[in-house]
Amino acid sequence: MLDRKYEGQMEGKEKRRFEMEKLKKMTWKEKIEYLWMYYKIWLVVLALVIAAICTGVQMYHGITEEVLLNVTIVDGGNVDRTGLEKDVKELLGAKKKNQSVKINSNISSSKEDYNSRIALTTLIGAESVDVLICPKEIYEEYQGMDGLVNLEEMMPEQAAEGTVEGEAAIFQDNAYLDENIGVSYEPVYACVLQNGHNKENAVEFLKMLTEKQ
Repeated sequence: MLDRKYEGQMEGKEKRRFEMEKLKKMTWKEKIEYLWMYYKIWLVVLALVIAAICTGVQMYHGITEEVLLNVTIVDGGNVDRTGLEKDVKELLGAKKKNQSVKINSNISSSKEDYNSRIALTTLIGAESVDVLICPKEIYEEYQGMDGLVNLEEMMPEQAAEGTVEGEAAIFQDNAYLDENIGVSYEPVYACVLQNGHNKENAVEFLKMLTEKQ
């Protein structure tokens, strides 16, 4: 094998050919060690450039994304919610690729799960919840704290039918919720957060759920 001194005397094209021939004779391990030994600065630069591009793409996506609805499901089971997302997008007339529906189902109602309770409080405080679907005891924790929308005023027809009471839409024996939302408890309470960014969309979503009972 030629030494590094002779390599330094080569012209660009000749040097590239020499490097290729040398790499072909190496194992994968030897190739990695060789590239890292002689070209690590360029590999680091390449990695930084790729990382910067990925970060830029993610930031651009975050800036341009239009969230139509944020739904948080307490004690959500392991179900496919693709159909739910599709139904909500159709309901809200989503036609653009950057329009999305966010569904968070990782919150537990267990009083012993302190992290989940903190996570839910944080999500609500960060104005990242439009609709909260939960068991009765979770609803009662937030009821009367001026944090929920009065649904009897927003959904008078459903209130007259008895589906809506105060600040919650209440569901029982709802096959659509079982299949698409994945909660095993009953009754199911659904409410709209005052500090949510999509209250009108949230109310339309609850109206859709009442119609699918």
